[in-house]
Amino acid sequence: MLPAIMQFCASALRMGALDLAIGNVFGSNAFNMVLFVPLDLIHSGPILAAVSQNHGVTCLAVILATQIAVLGQLFNVEKRRPLIEPDALLVLLVTFGSLWLIYRLG
Repeated sequence: MLPAIMQFCASALRMGALDLAIGNVFGSNAFNMVLFVPLDLIHSGPILAAVSQNHGVTCLAVILATQIAVLGQLFNVEKRRPLIEPDALLVLLVTFGSLWLIYRLG
């Protein structure tokens, strides 16, 4: 059984609504980031100090990659790059860099 967000994205992709699928992913990530504030307030001590290093790296990488992707969507360019846009390349670098760091941490 797929999680609800993946089911919704799959349905949106089958309908051909790519914007809806991408917006769902961004919205879900933004909502999950907002949850850190109340959870940090009710948790005794810093909340990220209670998780493993791998989860902390994953959390920060997702937040950073989402911010880069959203800012890339907001920035209007007049000339497109032929192969890959700089913001997409930066998201890939953050993703693969975090995977490498998780691998190195064990």
